[in-house]
Amino acid sequence: MLTLDSIENNKASWRTIQDFVESFPDNETWKDWKVFMRSAVQKASDDGLNRYFRAGQSMQHIIFSTCERYGLETYDPEPPRVTLGRGKMGMFVASSSHNLWFSTPEQETLVTADNIAPVLRSYLANLWRETRPNDPVPFDG
Repeated sequence: MLTLDSIENNKASWRTIQDFVESFPDNETWKDWKVFMRSAVQKASDDGLNRYFRAGQSMQHIIFSTCERYGLETYDPEPPRVTLGRGKMGMFVASSSHNLWFSTPEQETLVTADNIAPVLRSYLANLWRETRPNDPVPFDG
């Protein structure tokens, strides 16, 4: 069960990620990434997902987890997470238990501006079920 403190900490982590996205330059390299990430994170936040998941980052990947604290690499074993990132084929959502800079995801879906919201929501619902099996998904998966 989430406490009020957990919910507020989760929301604060999303605000930090929104600031992180805004910190990238508006140049040819980052312009499309920034527009995509800004929209995806804002939509998920507007949908209330920021209450249930902690947001963090690894390089330019945005990572969501149900962990109570920062630093997924400090857990043993590393916990499951959902990653939103840009790969060779385009933007993706992936699930894994390791940093994707060093490992292959268990599942990955290429996404566009048109399908990012339902795909991310589905991955996050699956993450919730995996990491909190005794708690019903508090949002529509």
